[in-house]
Amino acid sequence: VGIDVGLGKEWLVTSDGRRFNVPDTFELEKEMIRRQSHCDRNRTAIEKRVARFNHEHETKIDKYDYSNWQKLRKTKSKYQLKIRNIRYDYLQKVTTELVKSYDVIAIEDLKVKNLMGNHKLAHNIANASWAMFRRLLAYKCKWYGKKLIVVAPQYTSRICSACGRKNPQFAHMKTRDWLAVRNWTCPYCQTDHDRDENAAKNILARAIN
Repeated sequence: VGIDVGLGKEWLVTSDGRRFNVPDTFELEKEMIRRQSHCDRNRTAIEKRVARFNHEHETKIDKYDYSNWQKLRKTKSKYQLKIRNIRYDYLQKVTTELVKSYDVIAIEDLKVKNLMGNHKLAHNIANASWAMFRRLLAYKCKWYGKKLIVVAPQYTSRICSACGRKNPQFAHMKTRDWLAVRNWTCPYCQTDHDRDENAAKNILARAIN
């Protein structure tokens, strides 16, 4: 099987049409951001208070001496840990299901560190946990005696999986515009494609060839 990973609801699509969504942690993330904002506001106030106290007294204190500050940090960490555990549990279940279902799995060789340089997509890429997904898949393939093939990721979405020709309409399209394209028709063979499923088929074809 070929696997194309993405962002948002279409997190993972296989070449045979199976789809997996990322777990819904929106409410937890919203609460964590609210706690982070509250923590940042309090940090500024506490740092000013600490600086004033240390300037006026010989006995020095630190912002970590404030119990409320420690409480805020622990509350924020609680949400971070909960979100991480939900994602990790989901990744474990999905990778186990994939490895048990297929003997050969093909994925893209994505350079996640380089992709994180795009500040507009960095948060979504981090949420998608592509690097962790690949690590779990790699060791489970080895564990179950299955084969994992990594292929080049260039233009897998923009090449027609039916005729193998690249769509010239997408040549100079900006990233944000390209991400909005979910379906397209090949101008050469007139095949209608779902963007992610087409990419997964191309990934599988590269692995076989």
